[in-house]
Amino acid sequence: MIQRRGSTLIELVLSMMAGSGVMLLGISLVHQAMTLSEKSSNRADNYRTIDQLAQCFRRDLHNAMQWSIDAQGNLSMTCSDDSQITYQALMHVVTRERKKATNEIERERFVLAEDALAIFEPMNNPTRVSLVVSDATGPVGKETDNSRTRLDLMVECIPGRLLHYERNLGVQP
Repeated sequence: MIQRRGSTLIELVLSMMAGSGVMLLGISLVHQAMTLSEKSSNRADNYRTIDQLAQCFRRDLHNAMQWSIDAQGNLSMTCSDDSQITYQALMHVVTRERKKATNEIERERFVLAEDALAIFEPMNNPTRVSLVVSDATGPVGKETDNSRTRLDLMVECIPGRLLHYERNLGVQP
């Protein structure tokens, strides 16, 4: 009997098919991992931006002597150092503009996720102002049902809080 060294063409094709299938699975897993990494990186950037916006909003509103929200939803306030601060929310961008008494203007832009929407709302009893950042297709946009609603941030602040503490206690909280 003659022994052959090697494999038949069918065995070779089958082993190449199996290798191709394993390689295809590996490539799809790498693609999914890269997609998830990009999404989580974008979400982390969005939350960092939202956190910076919340800190500026709190600081400014706690130092505000007067405030108002106009028909377009822009928040304007006058601070104790005679500066005028305006917050304007358009689509997924919030702009903070501060005009100092020396006619200097500082502008800061907070670029949120593309599906995010920021609104400023007055609240009564006690007097507060809230900043709500949510999914644009969520409760603010009212375009979908509540199953997709995502509330990223809700900040409620009392205008003039730091000024009240300084007058009454002589110290800041």
